[in-house]
Amino acid sequence: MIPELDYAFYVWSSYALFAVVIGWQFLQPLLRRRRILAELREELALKTGKYDDPNA
Repeated sequence: MIPELDYAFYVWSSYALFAVVIGWQFLQPLLRRRRILAELREELALKTGKYDDPNA
């Protein structure tokens, strides 16, 4: 048997885990920025009195 194939699962799963971590590192700041901007818009609307509460 070819010795390199003994480690194929380990190698490919390591690559997959690396891709997931890199993807999360890319998306996480974008999601955080989006959430912070929404919170700031809501806070500004509350301070200026331009907030319309759809639940009221």
